[in-house]
Amino acid sequence: MIYAAAADMEARYPNRDLVQLTNEDTTQVTVNGTVIAQALADASAEIDGYLAARFALPLADPPAVLNRVACDIAMYRLQALRPLHDIIEARDRYLDAIKMLEKVADGKLTLGLSADNLEPPAASGATVLQGPADATQAKVFTRDRLRGF
Repeated sequence: MIYAAAADMEARYPNRDLVQLTNEDTTQVTVNGTVIAQALADASAEIDGYLAARFALPLADPPAVLNRVACDIAMYRLQALRPLHDIIEARDRYLDAIKMLEKVADGKLTLGLSADNLEPPAASGATVLQGPADATQAKVFTRDRLRGF
C-alpha cells in the first residue's frame, strides 16, 4: 500500500530540492514524478515490513502519521543518492521514523488501529469528573495506594 503521493512530498519539501533530487539533468526545473513515486513506493514497502508484524495488510484506513513517515523515508533515500545539503537532518528524520515503526512492530506504540485494522470504537459510558464531588470522598491515588509501583 502506498502511504503518500508525490503531492504530499511537494507539500512538505521545497520544490528546488525535489527538482535537484529527482533529475540527473541540472537544467530541469520540474520535479520528476516517476522518481518521487518510486521513492514513495519503496518507503511504503519498508513501512509495511514493520507493520506486517502486527496488522493484516493493506490497512483499511491508514493513519495520517504514516503519510509523514513515508515522506521522511523517501526524502532520506533521495538525499542519500544525491546529497544536496546536510544529509544529517534527513538521516535524523529517517532514524526517528524507523524507531517509531520498530515500536509499532514491538507493540510498544499504537497506530490507533485495532487488531482488525479498524479504528477502535469510541469509549462509551465514561464519566469525567472536574474534582472531588465531596471533600470527604477518598482520593483515588495516594502515596499509600501507589506504594510499590
